[in-house]
Amino acid sequence: MKLDRAFVERRAWQLTSIAAGAAAALVVRRATTLAWRTRHGDAPAALDTDRSVALRDALMFAAALGAGTAVARVVAQRTAARAWEAATGTPPEQLVDDE
Repeated sequence: MKLDRAFVERRAWQLTSIAAGAAAALVVRRATTLAWRTRHGDAPAALDTDRSVALRDALMFAAALGAGTAVARVVAQRTAARAWEAATGTPPEQLVDDE
């Protein structure tokens, strides 16, 4: 069974996109954990259940992690799309406006 080029390119882009997003999330998680360690001197516990962590600190950690992940995902996706276009000469099919 021969796979058509469009199918292979779609799957390749999906894998590229997933890898970029996962890498971005990992970097943000590590950076947020490093910031927590710098401020508190130890690794963050299970912030949602650990009563020794002030609610304010747990909420700040969650907000920083969420916002950082969202920003990093946008940057990673755009960078991956630019790299895809440089490598293939066309933008990822999922990002092309059909209008």
